[in-house]
Amino acid sequence: MLSVIIPAYNAESTLSAQLDALAQQEFSGPWEIIVGDNGSTDRTLEIARRYQQTLPNLKVVDASAYRGAAYARNTACAQAKGDALLFCDADDEVAPGWLAAMALALEQHDLVCGWREMIKLNNSNDFSQALASIEGHGLLHHPFRPFGSASNLAVKRVHHEAVGGFDGQFLALQDIDYCWRIQGLGITLHEAKDAVVNFRFRSGIKSNFRRLKKFGYYSAQLSRKHWANGFPKGMLFRCFLSLPLVPVKFVVRVRDRDSFLLWLLNLGWSLGYWHGWTDIARAAVVAQFSGSKVDPKLSAS
Repeated sequence: MLSVIIPAYNAESTLSAQLDALAQQEFSGPWEIIVGDNGSTDRTLEIARRYQQTLPNLKVVDASAYRGAAYARNTACAQAKGDALLFCDADDEVAPGWLAAMALALEQHDLVCGWREMIKLNNSNDFSQALASIEGHGLLHHPFRPFGSASNLAVKRVHHEAVGGFDGQFLALQDIDYCWRIQGLGITLHEAKDAVVNFRFRSGIKSNFRRLKKFGYYSAQLSRKHWANGFPKGMLFRCFLSLPLVPVKFVVRVRDRDSFLLWLLNLGWSLGYWHGWTDIARAAVVAQFSGSKVDPKLSAS
């Protein structure tokens, strides 16, 4: 059985489109949809429950005890019945054939990332070109280990449980950490390009700038967490140089609106990265003197 996991927070404007897309999937095997509501204050819960009338395989669970998509996914997974977990998001739309393609890939592979299409939902987004170059489409390469986005990811349940699920301490990039830890078990990440999700960018300069700052912040946290597992130390030097080089990059690379937007997003990432290491250093000092510990409900090894 397959379990489709959707974390949701204030997704009233997009959830219907995702559920409609899932309702139109053609798949003969048993499957279910589990929406983990992360404490929405809009009509997200109402919409999800309304769809239960037409989607009998849809379950809605309360995942509001802690903030973040990682906790929402873990809570939904705990209620899932499937031996395979398929992850997508409440603000995207799975393409026709997505479920069948993921099911086929999972017959031969234990960890699968699909392909993210950037055009359908982002035609009028000013950040589309810059964000597409940052986000990537399918299997994404990294000097440490490759990874895929949790907006289009699937895994055998046994491996999800083996690593303790997503790390709730990460409010961004938890999917990178998740993929890395599962690969640490000796599992290979496979790309299924025919399992397509239409990915939606955020709109507005402020929201995208904040998002990239958060990415930078948790990039630092990723480096720290996987330091002892072979994370390439040389990357740290290059990343720390990103902020001092921001003015130089502006002069050298900014030539038009698109290049300016890309530079702005990189500035946000660099500021977040330095903030992340500042907090890591501060937390280390506090922990040394206070003996503080991480909440075991959120932590994942």
